[in-house]
Amino acid sequence: MKNDKTHLGLILALLILLPLLGGACYFLLSNGDGKLQEQVVELAKKISANDLKSVSAVYPDAAKADSLTLKWNEDSLDIVETKTKDTYLVKFGNNVDMTIVKGKDDNFKVKESHNLFAYDPQYLAFAKKTGQWKAGLTDSQLADRMKDRGLPQYLLDKFNRDLKNGLRIVSSGTYGDDYYEGEWVSAKGATFNVKNSTKYIVPGSTYYIIYKEGYWGGGSMGQEVVPGVDIASGATVTLKTKELGSSMESDVSQSLVVKGLSMEEFMALFVPTGNEYEEYIKENGNVNAADVPLSFSYEGVMGGCGTRLLMDGKEGSLMYNSHGPTFDGFDQQRGVDLVSYDPSSGKLVLKVSDMYDKVTGKLVGTLKNNQYTGNFVNVNGKSSPFTFK
Repeated sequence: MKNDKTHLGLILALLILLPLLGGACYFLLSNGDGKLQEQVVELAKKISANDLKSVSAVYPDAAKADSLTLKWNEDSLDIVETKTKDTYLVKFGNNVDMTIVKGKDDNFKVKESHNLFAYDPQYLAFAKKTGQWKAGLTDSQLADRMKDRGLPQYLLDKFNRDLKNGLRIVSSGTYGDDYYEGEWVSAKGATFNVKNSTKYIVPGSTYYIIYKEGYWGGGSMGQEVVPGVDIASGATVTLKTKELGSSMESDVSQSLVVKGLSMEEFMALFVPTGNEYEEYIKENGNVNAADVPLSFSYEGVMGGCGTRLLMDGKEGSLMYNSHGPTFDGFDQQRGVDLVSYDPSSGKLVLKVSDMYDKVTGKLVGTLKNNQYTGNFVNVNGKSSPFTFK
């Protein structure tokens, strides 16, 4: 009878202690594989230390990561056997997990993971707002998307093109009165109505007006730079010159100069919709295939010029004859870099730069049947069709 009471007491004590032992004890009881747990704990320590080399030995896709991040403790560790043989789901807490597969030697490999790869916080915030980072994707899938850092420049170039096309002087006039000092002299100034047809608020720092005027009688033209002011989307503002001493009936000229935004100015102004990354992919192709090397030498006419396009791996050159559509006497050359290539669809995007590495535009087209067809789009948005073969 005494032994029964002792056994009953031990059972009650265990029942009380079990909930306090946490997830690690639950693992040992539920899976009975202490070695696997030890291996997982050791791997977690290496991940926490950002030891990419060691982690990549059991998780090859970790080589795609810039760095690793993991905040955890053994009490939060939960290893659950899945319906697939020798496959386990490891939960570290904080929405971090990995799927591991145990081999014949009782060692394991990591099949996939979620939320273990770390990114620059500023770019990660941008990627989440623009749809580049997407919930539910594995770390490997996200790494393929996040390695492409061309989205900000694409959005800036698109904004500045839209700005140049959407900002216009819609009308002009004069203000002030003429007066008489032995002869009629105009003291009128000029006015300009500038309309913003873009969907953005345009800062005044992005544009200005150059106004020149002079008397019909000759002499040098007076010039004034009229600074811009902020314009709401769809709105029109009126800018004024000073009273320079001649009127709009005199010899005058005016021009609107659009400087565009710097990257810093654009990022401060930019309000994402969440669809930017998908739009970027549609125009630039599948960036996941950008590592595919290319090798060819094609010729064709582009912009009325005989042009030769050579690619060797991820780099190449564009040579053309600025004097006509012939394929000899090339007098101009540009550097070419692979942006993206999707072998399944043939979508190929190449970046073109001058001798100072300044980007002048992109070749956007389809590479199929030993022929590359598409359009060259320069930095101002103008395009020229091409067919290289």
